[in-house]
Amino acid sequence: MQMDQQIFTRALTTETLSCYLLLTGMADAGHPLTRERVESLWNGGPSDLETALETLNTKGIIALPEIPGTPLRLLPSEMWRD
Repeated sequence: MQMDQQIFTRALTTETLSCYLLLTGMADAGHPLTRERVESLWNGGPSDLETALETLNTKGIIALPEIPGTPLRLLPSEMWRD
């Protein structure tokens, strides 16, 4: 899934935007979007990552898995909420 340019119109924090860019980059490279993999590549603090993931989830940009170890999903912009 390529980065959707609409992400820049969402007034997201730098950390949240960075998280989205990390996730789309991983997806484009064919890497699984598991929490462990994301954590290993994240340059910020753990609480910043958690906040960013929760924000993306709340806004419908990603879907966090209910089962640990399951990859999260990037959602199409048609599903995004303000």
